[in-house]
Amino acid sequence: MSTRGFRCLWIRLQLKDKRFIKMPFPIQLYILEELLDCCLDLLSIACLFIPQRSTGGSSSDISVHLMKELVLVVMALLRALNDDEPYDLIDIRTDEVQLSIRVK
Repeated sequence: MSTRGFRCLWIRLQLKDKRFIKMPFPIQLYILEELLDCCLDLLSIACLFIPQRSTGGSSSDISVHLMKELVLVVMALLRALNDDEPYDLIDIRTDEVQLSIRVK
C-alpha cells in the first residue's frame, strides 16, 4: 500500500439541459494502483504458461505479454500522478458541458 498519502482523483461532470447535473466521483489512486498490482501478478503467472509470439504486424492480436506491459505503464503513470501536490489535471468548460478532473 502507498505511504505517500491518500490522493483522490475527482471527476466532476456537469451536463446542461434544463439545469446542471453534478456527478462527483472520488477515486483513490492507491486503490487503482493496488488493483493494477493484483492484475500484474495474475498476468505474470499467465505469461509463464503462454509463449510470447510476434504478431507479425497484426493490430487485432493483443497478447498477455502486451497486456502486462500496458499495466506496467499505467502503474507508472499513476505513481507520477500521485507524487506531486494537489492540482487540476483537466478543466474543460463549454456552453453545454463542464468536465474537471482533479488530483487532491
